[in-house]
Amino acid sequence: MIKHKQAKVLIIIGCICSVLAACNTLGQVGDSVRFNTSTLKLDNAIDSLYKNYPEYQMPATWAKYKNSIVKRSPSLYTEDKFFYFKSNPNEMYYVVLVNDSLMTDDSARTRLAIRAVNRGSDKWTLESGLDNDAEKAVIKRFDDEIVTKLRAYTKSKVLKEE
Repeated sequence: MIKHKQAKVLIIIGCICSVLAACNTLGQVGDSVRFNTSTLKLDNAIDSLYKNYPEYQMPATWAKYKNSIVKRSPSLYTEDKFFYFKSNPNEMYYVVLVNDSLMTDDSARTRLAIRAVNRGSDKWTLESGLDNDAEKAVIKRFDDEIVTKLRAYTKSKVLKEE
């Protein structure tokens, strides 16, 4: 009986964390990408990606756009990441790394979620500002150029989550 009550409490806490995680956020473009690996391992994989493919790092000329999107207080369970794409269309994605171990006590699961897209101005485009074709193109580019490399670095299973 106690285990059943503990399970209910954990489910309620998980639901509350999910609701709180959604508060005061920008939404997301497409589904989250879940890596079955620790946050540290995924963060190290992103560092390796930037080292091996420096073209994905935010160039100095685009750094000014960061402040127009990152205005909120830092979160304990997310970390801001930016991925720049020089080829046409020239754009940068604002992505958050979600540390699920702090939200759900699942240390073998970490998510990436695209929050917004910038095409070289102070205006960031949220999911609501993208038409269906543009959203699909952003998701495909992120999957093809970033997720596939991170999957190889982490050697982990990758799933899509709403």
